[in-house]
Formats: sequence, C-alpha cells, structure tokens
Amino acid sequence: MIIFIPIGLLLLGALSILILARIRPRFGTSWLIAAISSVFAWIAIFFFRLRLPTSFEIFSWQPSNLNLLGQFSLIMDYDNWPYLLSLITICLAVILSDAARTRYETTSQSWVASLVITAFGLLAILSGTSLSLMMTWIIVDIYELLYLLRLQDDSQSLQCIIQSYAVRVASILLLVLATLQGWRDGGTFDLTQIPQRASFIFLLAAGLRLGAFPLNLPFLQEPALRRGAGNIIRLAPIAASLSLLSRLPADVLPAQLIPWKPFFMGLLAAAALYAAVRWLLSSDEIEGRPFWIITWASMATASVLNGAPGASLAWGAALLLPGSLLFLYFPRIQRMNFLLYFGLIGIIGLPFTPAASGWVGFVANGVTIWTILFILAHAIMVLGYLDRIMQSGGEAGALESWARLVFPLGLIIIIQAVISLGLVGWPGSLTLGVWWLGAASGVIVMGAVFLIRRLGLTSPYFQFPSSGKISAALNKILPILEKVFRLGWLYRFLWLVFQFLTRILKGFSSILESEGGILWTILLLVLLISAILGGG
Repeated sequence: MIIFIPIGLLLLGALSILILARIRPRFGTSWLIAAISSVFAWIAIFFFRLRLPTSFEIFSWQPSNLNLLGQFSLIMDYDNWPYLLSLITICLAVILSDAARTRYETTSQSWVASLVITAFGLLAILSGTSLSLMMTWIIVDIYELLYLLRLQDDSQSLQCIIQSYAVRVASILLLVLATLQGWRDGGTFDLTQIPQRASFIFLLAAGLRLGAFPLNLPFLQEPALRRGAGNIIRLAPIAASLSLLSRLPADVLPAQLIPWKPFFMGLLAAAALYAAVRWLLSSDEIEGRPFWIITWASMATASVLNGAPGASLAWGAALLLPGSLLFLYFPRIQRMNFLLYFGLIGIIGLPFTPAASGWVGFVANGVTIWTILFILAHAIMVLGYLDRIMQSGGEAGALESWARLVFPLGLIIIIQAVISLGLVGWPGSLTLGVWWLGAASGVIVMGAVFLIRRLGLTSPYFQFPSSGKISAALNKILPILEKVFRLGWLYRFLWLVFQFLTRILKGFSSILESEGGILWTILLLVLLISAILGGG
C-alpha cells in the first residue's frame, strides 16, 4: 500500500485546492497546498529507493482459471524508480518555479492540473501489468485531450490535437495486440517478464507515443503549451512510455525482422539528427521542446533495438530533467544563469555522469555508421543546450521577495535529482561507460564552438545570416523534411480512405433502405447461403 502514498498526496492536494476555490479562493494558500503535497510526495519517492523492489496486486481474477483475463498490479524497481523521481521532481519544480510566473500564466487551476497529471503519470510508470498500463495510458490521454481542447484557439490547433490523440489511440491498440500475443505465447505475465515474441509490439506501442519509432513527429507545432502545467502535460506521458522501454528484453527483434534492423536504426538516426538540428536552430527552448523530446527518445529507442534496454534509462533521464531545467527557467535572471550549467551534467555523457551509461546502447553490437550519427546528434544537442545557457537574463528585482528564494529552489531541486540519478539512480549509473564516445562528442562540440566564432554567427542562438547561402538552403530543406517526418501526408491519405469507405457505406445503406431494399437483402442472403454451401 505504501506505493499509493505519493499518488494519494498529490490527489489530496489537488482536491483541497478545488474545495478551497469553491469556498474561499486564496491564491497564496492554494500554492502552499500544492507545494506541501508535492514536497511530501517527493520525499516519499526518495524513501522508496530503500525498499526496491516493491509490488502491490490491485486486482486478480478468481478463480485461478480466469487469470488469462489478466491482472492489475503495481511494481516499483530499478527500471522505473528513475522515472518516478524525475516526474515528481518536475512537478515540485513546476510548483516552486511558478512563484516567479504569477503575473504571466499561473493560476490555481494549473496547479491542480500539474498535481493530477503527475499522480496519474506516476501510476502509469508504476504499472506492473499491461492491463494496468493500458488503463493509466487511457486516463492520461483523456486528461491531456481535455486540457488541450480547452487551450486550442483555431482550427489548425484542433487538427493537430486530433492527430496527436489518434496516434495515442493507435499506441493503445498496439498495447492491446502485444498483450494478446503475450497471453497466447505464455499466459499471463507482468512487465518485468515480457515475452520475447510480444516485445517488438510493445516497442512499437511505446515508440509511437514517443514519436520515435515508427518515425512520427506529431508535436512539431504543438498548441500553446508553455511552462508550468504545460511542461507536465507534455512530459508525463513521455516518462510513462520510457519506463516501458527499460523493461523490454534484449532480443526485442523477432528473427524474421533482424535483417530489417539497419533500416530501423536508420530511421531512428534520421529522426534524432533532424530533431537535433531543429533544436539547435529553434528561436527559444519552448519552440525547440518537441525536437528535444524526439532526439533523446530516438536515442533511448535505438538502445533497446541494439540489445541494451538498460542504456535507455540514461537517455530518458537526460530528456526529462535537464530539459525541464531549461523549460522552467522563466523569467530568466542574469545572476541565476550559472545554474543551467549544472544541467550539462545530465546530458554531456562524460565518465561518471548520468548519461555515461547510455553510450553502451550504441555499441552493444559494435561500432556502426549509426553510432557515428547518434554521436553527432548528441553533440548538436549539447551545443544547443550551451546556446540556451548563453542567453542573457533580467534582474531579480522584477520578482517578489518570497519568489526570489523559491524560484531558484525549484531549479536546484532538478539539479539535485540529476546528481542523485548519476550516483544511485540504477545499477551501473555511476560508471566510466564507453568513455571515448563521450570524448568524441565533446571534441565535436568544442570544434563547433570554434567554427561558430570564426564564421561570425550570432549568439545566443546560433543562426546563420539571413542573406547567406546556408540559410537559404535550410529554408528550403527543413520545411520539406518536416512534412515528411510529421507524417501529415499519411494522416491525410488515411482520412481520404476513410471518407471514401464512408461514402461507399452510405451508398450501400441508401440502397438497402430504398423501395427495392428488400429485394437486395434477399439477393445478398441467397448469395451468402450459396457461398456457405459451396465452401462446405
């Protein structure tokens, strides 16, 4: 039952804020409730590190011969604790840093949204069976859909939301298919022992939600999700999908698909490299957030395909925590810019840093061309992060006195979580790793910085001169690549097919409902009987 403690604390805090808003709305009291519930939930997650592994069975069918219907349970172990800590840390950082954004977009309703979506996100990460995961995915997706629909302000945003939700529904259908395959092969199972023949379908389900595998970038032009609750809405489903990746077996590819492995790795490398370049060229970190997610998710998925699912933990942690340090750093205060440098610890990949254990995911089967491409993508991501750090900030005088203390504390909480994961996040997190890959990425970054200075590119934001040939080429190439990678053409094709089938069904229905419909019905019945008798 202790597994429910952080979830219960967050939901209780959200309920208290809602009741307070009905009785006597108080902005400061609502923030205090959200902060206290988040702090205690954060402490509980740290305490759970001493009790790994822990499981709790919610529901099991009785009698035992009905177990093929599946079970509902929660599991906490070394594969999902890093994501539990990351998500609750992001939630606490959102609440604390919102103290500096009270005049921008923060309301008590946004804190309720942050607490609720974090609670269900934790539940999804803790899911021990595919049925538990399925239910939590559905709940999180519905909540996100309702939140986005409330934010949408034009038809283009509405279309993007519908497409994104359709992708989520497809991932749930794949999860159902994977579960059925697993049941057929070996009966009921939990997510710590995923059957090998079903593992690739589980990978497709997780990869589709991440937008990495199959190649799909549905969030390149996301609705107006900024910071605060918007950051939780975007990252909670990602964390739940990443936790599934870390549980997949090493031989995730079935025998008949092994010859296709170079093709799959090529798709992931292309997605990572393209998104990394777009992250570097984005005008700000919020515009570049979808590309940030795609790059690290592609690297985590590639590690699983390469037979090293444990390495995906390093790239998943790099996605969630250092990224949130950037996304929640608003308004920017010049004296606090140095805090962003600590975020590099989580992504730089040097020995004995959290990402060092992730390099083995690219060389588990030897060094290939894909290894080189992923190193290049990693270097570009680090370069883009450095670019964001160099942006100038304002003065702390723009904040209220209490916010000057609480706001940096929210950022320090993230830094502390990054360091904690590097030390005790998972077995092997503190390691030398494949040191020369991290060194190669570092050399690329330093060489790029040198060239940037020689070329006279502007900083912050490494942008090419608008009148230059490179800028003109990028303006032509990048929009084309975006259309291909977003799969908008596929969505339009599927919609046309659906409309065509709908017209056929409507025409068939109008024929049956017409005056001669009874004759057509009798004719179809005779043909059906003839077909059955002929087949017999």
